[in-house]
Amino acid sequence: MTTPPLLRALLGVLLACTLVAVAGAPASAKVVERESFQDDFSFVDDDFCGAGIDVLVEGVADVRYQVNTRGPDSEAYYLEHVRVRTILTDLATGQTATDIQPNTLGKDQSVTDNGDGTLTIVFLGTGGARLYGDDGRLIAKNSGQVRFEIMVDAETFEEISRELIFGSTGTNDDFCEAVLTDWGYL
Repeated sequence: MTTPPLLRALLGVLLACTLVAVAGAPASAKVVERESFQDDFSFVDDDFCGAGIDVLVEGVADVRYQVNTRGPDSEAYYLEHVRVRTILTDLATGQTATDIQPNTLGKDQSVTDNGDGTLTIVFLGTGGARLYGDDGRLIAKNSGQVRFEIMVDAETFEEISRELIFGSTGTNDDFCEAVLTDWGYL
């Protein structure tokens, strides 16, 4: 299964939050930071799902996160709960699809200082997504969990590598195929 563009973007945000949390954590604290925020987004994807169609992507993400320190070295661990609602609109036809991710959990399972200027983070993402077509009926869903091993530079927090170490345990419907079929392109 290919990672949908929206999921790739969300994973990038999750990594960025993880890296900020690791960078700013004091060694002696238990709960270093706790925050909630809402992020509204809107952009046009001019090659939606590689099909060459223009799609307006609009949505809102409600995020709650916290950073804890744990372990003998007081490494910082990131945890978040995210709700995302995204509306896709085909700009040529006006047809829509709605992606609802009601309860996604992302968390660091382990953070290891490799002693060579890098950190290795094992990150768990779990939850579900439901995709509704233009007529409001369910056309695809994804659920389960995945794990990534992410290596970053300990000083700059730039990602060096990312490897999927545990694939999805749930449903893996192809959201692109579902939307393009619903809109009559396939």
